[in-house]
Amino acid sequence: MKKEKRQLWGYIDKTGKYVISPAFDDACDFHENLAAVRIDWQRGYIDRGGSYVIEPRFQFAGNFHDGMARVMTDDKFGFIDCHGNYLIAPAFDKASDFHHGLSMISLNGKYGYITPDGNYVAAPEYDYLGEFHEGLAWMKFNGKYGYIDREGNRAIAPQFDNANDFSDGLAVVMTHDRYGYINRDGAFVLSPGFDVAGNFYNGVAHVKKEGKWEWIDKNGAPAAAPEEAAAPVEYHEGLAVVKIGDKYGYADESGAIVIAPAFWQAEPFCEGMARVKTGPKSKWAYIDRSGTYPFKERFAAAEDFSGGLARVMTEI
Repeated sequence: MKKEKRQLWGYIDKTGKYVISPAFDDACDFHENLAAVRIDWQRGYIDRGGSYVIEPRFQFAGNFHDGMARVMTDDKFGFIDCHGNYLIAPAFDKASDFHHGLSMISLNGKYGYITPDGNYVAAPEYDYLGEFHEGLAWMKFNGKYGYIDREGNRAIAPQFDNANDFSDGLAVVMTHDRYGYINRDGAFVLSPGFDVAGNFYNGVAHVKKEGKWEWIDKNGAPAAAPEEAAAPVEYHEGLAVVKIGDKYGYADESGAIVIAPAFWQAEPFCEGMARVKTGPKSKWAYIDRSGTYPFKERFAAAEDFSGGLARVMTEI
């Protein structure tokens, strides 16, 4: 009977040599010198030498940030330190990573926010919560929408049928099937009279009223449509992926082609290396800034270099 091959992840250095042999069913980048890995369906953390610092025992294991990582065990989320000790016990049905000192959590179908010490800023009493934009996040409470601040205060009482993020100092809200714009005090700047309303950006918004689309300013007066911007070219380490015909190569910031378009797929440079494929059935390889292959190894899957190491998958 033919033995079925396993697809396993490991880590290579910039010479293509395995620093950590392929032994994992899944693997993440290193964050704060620890990487989450999966064996079968259990997740734990290894150090840069490939040794387990935290043995696989979690259903989910997130990346470390500020000395904390989000994990799940027995279908509940909590947070651990770099030794695997719980900083916040697994008690939540859902939890986000901490952003600017807050994590959105869910308990028994209701949402709230906690701080890194596990204290509630907003108790789990909301139907749902949005992300913070311009210091406020929309919330849904007893079927109505309002806004809370980062201290958990209800800055704008729940009173709307729908609500959007703040942008350019205003937020789109809906009442009686019509959209309008409020300021941070919750007062209407533009009354709810629009069929559809988009967010303000750079002082203008796209709205539909009485079946007609138009651009308006913050006074509700007609405004010129913003100029169409050309799609930005994204440079990474001074080089951008460009397509010529049906092949990809790389150009520098002057627009000169520095690596000839010879690839079926090409990814941006990261730490001096880029991932490329020469055809739809080919394996992944790495090139350097001269467009040459620094090593001959090829991989079934490959990720960008991060901290001198790259995650790669091979069949064993």
